[in-house]
This record gives sequence, structure tokens and C-alpha cells, in this order.
Amino acid sequence: MSREISDKMANRLWTARRSTKLADSQLAKEIDVSKSQIRRIFGEGRLNVSDTTYEKLRQFAYYDD
Repeated sequence: MSREISDKMANRLWTARRSTKLADSQLAKEIDVSKSQIRRIFGEGRLNVSDTTYEKLRQFAYYDD
């Protein structure tokens, strides 16, 4: 199955990414997602991702400080 990243979640991901000041490769390593997928998410805004990836991104966007 796949899930679509909403505008709200994409905005939270962008904010969390900026606040941690991580590069794409560092972010990918931290949340265990491929670097190319991170680039597509931030390049295209919305993206359909697998349930597993969605949960990792949601965890980063909403629960990491």
C-alpha cells in the first residue's frame, strides 16, 4: 500500500528539516529512508510513499525535536 504526503505534513517535514539543519544524506540516514526519496519529497512537495516510509517521515515530522 502507499500513502500520500499531505501539504500539512510536507510543511512539517520542511520545518523539522530546517530546524535540525541536516543535509539530504544526513536526514536519510537518520530516518532510514533513501536519499533519492528524500530529494523527491522535498523537490515535488507531495509524493506517494510506502506505509513504512510514511510512518518514518511522520515520526520525524511530528515527534522529533
